[in-house]
Amino acid sequence: MVTVGIIGGTGQMGQFFRRFFEKNKCRVLIASRKTKLKPEDCARQSDVVLVSVPMDVTVGVIKKIASCISKNSLLIDTTSIKNEPVKAMLKHAKCEVIGMHPVFGPNVNSLRSQTVVLCPARTKKWLQWLKGIFERNGARVKLSTPEKHDEMMSVIQGLNHFSTLSVAHAMKMLGISVKESLEYTSPVYRLRMAMVGRILKQDPNLYASIEMMNPKNKDVLKAYAESSKKLRSIIETKDTKAFLEYFNECSKFFGGFKEEAEELSDYLIGQMVKRK
Repeated sequence: MVTVGIIGGTGQMGQFFRRFFEKNKCRVLIASRKTKLKPEDCARQSDVVLVSVPMDVTVGVIKKIASCISKNSLLIDTTSIKNEPVKAMLKHAKCEVIGMHPVFGPNVNSLRSQTVVLCPARTKKWLQWLKGIFERNGARVKLSTPEKHDEMMSVIQGLNHFSTLSVAHAMKMLGISVKESLEYTSPVYRLRMAMVGRILKQDPNLYASIEMMNPKNKDVLKAYAESSKKLRSIIETKDTKAFLEYFNECSKFFGGFKEEAEELSDYLIGQMVKRK
């Protein structure tokens, strides 16, 4: 039986993984500031050590426990940036190392169709075990390098959350009532507001770390600002030709995904109408 030690195991994500690994017939140890078992002792007693702590303290925790882990064991982090944590694990630990990003929150009911990104950094036997346990539970496993992961997350998280928060703050500046706006709306707008509200219900510290700790966000947000500035200028000058060019450039870039997007959004809208 594999023993999985979860550092930060009393947090929401830690508790999710406790249930997950227990369900998959692993012995699970939990260590945090709230437990009698110290992180170093948890690391010594575990075959797989999972660091599930806030992003801004992850590297510090890795440094603290790395020397306690057997070279035949596996060390994993669960942050949404991978480059710095993986470097720290490789530098301070002698064991196998895999960076992991579960691209979902702790409230999901199952891993079916959920994405888990794995960044194998130093591994022989443990990669197939970890990949297999997720795939058997229906997850989609994506293998990546830490650098490529962080580049993609700068758009998937950095750009996406930035634009979402900007929409919410602009509405606040304009004094627009969300509740009243929904009385005028189509299902598409309601779906957009649902995504805005979903993010605003989460822990702001997590989103601060996502925006501020990925160094690749800087160039992404610069591109967003420049694109927004260009579109604003086109609209303010009422340049219809330039607007159509801007729109068509975007449409061409999205290519065949447009059809898939229309089909999926039609389905979601249909489900919203049924729910109402």
